[in-house]
Amino acid sequence: MSEATIPKKLKQPRVIYLSFFTAMCERFGYYIIGFLLTLYVKSVYNFSDAQAFAAFGLFTALGYLTPAIGGYLADHVIGIKRCLGLGLILEASGYVLLAIPSPDPVLFYTALGAIIVGAGIFKTAPTNILGRAYDDNDPRIDSGFTLYYMGINIGSLASSLIAGSIQEAYGWHVPFLFAAAGLAVGFIWFIFFKHHAKNRESSAGLRPFSIGKWALTILGSCMSVALFAYLMSNAFVANICFYAGTAIVMLYFLYEIIVSPKEEKLRIIVCLILIFMAVVFFILYFQLYTSMDLFIERNIERTIFGFTVPTPYFLGLNGFWIIALSPLYAWLYKALERKHCDPSITTKFPMGILLIATCFFSLAFACRYFATPAATISPLWMVLALFLYSAGELLTSALGVAMITRIAPTRMYGIMMGSWFLIAFALAAELSGRVAALASVPEHLQHDLHAALAIYSGAFVKMGLMGLAVAILGFIASPWLRKKAGLA
Repeated sequence: MSEATIPKKLKQPRVIYLSFFTAMCERFGYYIIGFLLTLYVKSVYNFSDAQAFAAFGLFTALGYLTPAIGGYLADHVIGIKRCLGLGLILEASGYVLLAIPSPDPVLFYTALGAIIVGAGIFKTAPTNILGRAYDDNDPRIDSGFTLYYMGINIGSLASSLIAGSIQEAYGWHVPFLFAAAGLAVGFIWFIFFKHHAKNRESSAGLRPFSIGKWALTILGSCMSVALFAYLMSNAFVANICFYAGTAIVMLYFLYEIIVSPKEEKLRIIVCLILIFMAVVFFILYFQLYTSMDLFIERNIERTIFGFTVPTPYFLGLNGFWIIALSPLYAWLYKALERKHCDPSITTKFPMGILLIATCFFSLAFACRYFATPAATISPLWMVLALFLYSAGELLTSALGVAMITRIAPTRMYGIMMGSWFLIAFALAAELSGRVAALASVPEHLQHDLHAALAIYSGAFVKMGLMGLAVAILGFIASPWLRKKAGLA
């Protein structure tokens, strides 16, 4: 039976196998550095809390700045599949460099530069290909992207187990070899299954690509790695470039809003409103790798049956809950669709923000009323908090790319997806380091767990209130956004 003859409600397009598995392998590698970076720079380079938060925020922000460029390259220069393969190779090379035992900061920043560029070139490719496989108003799209998102979190869960246990057993560098191996597996899968995307390419990907063009592409990639390595080592310059890049993208969208037909104009505006709404979600989301990361390290009771649970294991609960909840969400969307009562994506977004706000309220509640005399709280509170965190993530983060493919004009899929990563992720990542400073424990108090617990409790309340305010505004605006996007 061909894909065209399979009933849409029973089968996802075959290209999902390519998108699902390559993204799973890429995220496996990326989350290893994500889980370890804050702890790594504190341990190896003696960063303070605030410096570690800023380093993570800058790395993540730059990592989500490059997908806007990657989306443009996929749509207009080298094509989607070439971006997918090239991104995997560049990112894997960064993990290989990190695996070299050396205190040289130049090597460290070069490795981060390669990861940033590789992840950026790769990032929009799987979703760009998958989005092109659905027709307008295809009822499979939310469940398809939810299943795709489950693949990402299988990689996340696996990496949390590797990052924690391997680091404790063999030191800081060996986990990065596993990260490189994960991307190598993804590249092999890409080679064997890229034919599923043969009818999903951009016009640029259908054009012949000469050796000269490849040489220019490789040269440009190496220059980009050097640039981002420099930016990682110079935060002030990086922030100037980051905000300049964001401003350029916004000027481009302003131009598109002015010149586009009315229907496209409204769709672009709705996309941008939802993207900026998601900024607040991701400011809270990235706290898992900064303020919540050190909170777990200090104030969660991690000794269970005589075994001290590594902090990355707790971070991996996010991936566990995503894997557990994704099939339920996919089934629920289909069930609600059959009854014609599936909430609009403009409603799902603020629902996700409300849930992640509740995550922070639950932690603040536990800190104030359920702390032990030793100023620790039960790990079960973190299990609950990350359940709420993950349930919200599936409604906002997981459906972000589905929102783009459902609302944005088709001709702008690549650049709009890139901008989703640039604004919703990168801007939020940069700001998340500043928000995480609310939970920064001063050096002279880092061994006073009671003082740290009080600081975390107050910070989590403020973070929860931030999310609650935006969620309420989102619910109020939802009917207008749904109508203007043509979803009513």
